[in-house]
Amino acid sequence: MSNFLKKALGLFVEFEPNEPLQTGSSPARDALAQKFPLSSPKQAAAGISDEELDKFEKHFTSLFESSNLPGPDYFEFWRMMETLEAHVPDEKARIAAVFATLSIQGLSREKLLETAALYQAMVEKDRNEFLKAAEDKASREVEGRKKEITDMEKQIADHSSEIQRLSAEITKAQTGMKALQAQVAEQEQKIAASRQGYDIACQAMITKIQTDIQKIQTSL
Repeated sequence: MSNFLKKALGLFVEFEPNEPLQTGSSPARDALAQKFPLSSPKQAAAGISDEELDKFEKHFTSLFESSNLPGPDYFEFWRMMETLEAHVPDEKARIAAVFATLSIQGLSREKLLETAALYQAMVEKDRNEFLKAAEDKASREVEGRKKEITDMEKQIADHSSEIQRLSAEITKAQTGMKALQAQVAEQEQKIAASRQGYDIACQAMITKIQTDIQKIQTSL
């Protein structure tokens, strides 16, 4: 049953034998595709790696095996079709041969179609569960971090506003400080000039008195 998923993808995607597979678009993937959009149409048809292909193939095989219905049905039909492909390459002939073999075991055309529809519903249910799990993971792992980013952006904006306010206060204080420094220099200059003038006048007054004392002493 190797590469059955690659064959299934080949029904709606054309690819070369060694070319990466590209998935098509479907409404079921739109919810996540809208939430996590790819940047270009080319990326939207993202290639599936061999590792992913093998993982998904094992997943669906396990899903069918765990839910296999009693008696021959579509699952046995599908597996036998895969097994005989190398021996009976013509698909129509292979379908006829496989159906003839399984009909001996009680498989009818109606049961084949009915069980095929059941397996299809099974895959669709699995897809819905996967999308729900992906949505839940997005809410836990992505939305929570988006909220943290929003909170940090607000914190940065608040801090930026505080920085602007403090910067304005610093500028205002620096301007006031320069004005006060100029006033201090002016007052110091005035005080120095006044002191110097007083010292000169005081010395002159003392000199005058001393001179008068000498004159009095010599004249009287």
